[in-house]
Amino acid sequence: MKWTLVMASISLMAGLSAASAQSDLDALRWKNRILILFAPETNDPALTQQKQRLLSDREALSERDLVVLSVAGERVEALYGDPKAQHSAAALRRHFGFGAKPEFEAILIGKDGGVKWRSDAPFEPKAMNAVIDAMPMRRSQR
Repeated sequence: MKWTLVMASISLMAGLSAASAQSDLDALRWKNRILILFAPETNDPALTQQKQRLLSDREALSERDLVVLSVAGERVEALYGDPKAQHSAAALRRHFGFGAKPEFEAILIGKDGGVKWRSDAPFEPKAMNAVIDAMPMRRSQR
């Protein structure tokens, strides 16, 4: 009986944590696109390289209504934009199906809340911008 209660509690906590991640992301829905950079540690070379590439053209990020978050170790950092929500690294990793220390991965979430693009290696921002620029909501803004 005790074991069943423990397992039920763990399942409930995991579900609430994933729900929490979704509700934090939902706060940005229809206002922003979200780029989340996952890495095992804050000093991960791929994460460092990607940050430099992205932040070298803040105008492009602004023009595309992007919020950029990094999830490294237990830390979530807003690299660009103002998400106005507290994010849990563990909840975001669970929500997107990553273990405790995922390898580098970038996930682009559209304004509708759906995953639109992924990259498992640092990328040139123009590749992501082309994906965004082809989106119907982006085309209607121009």
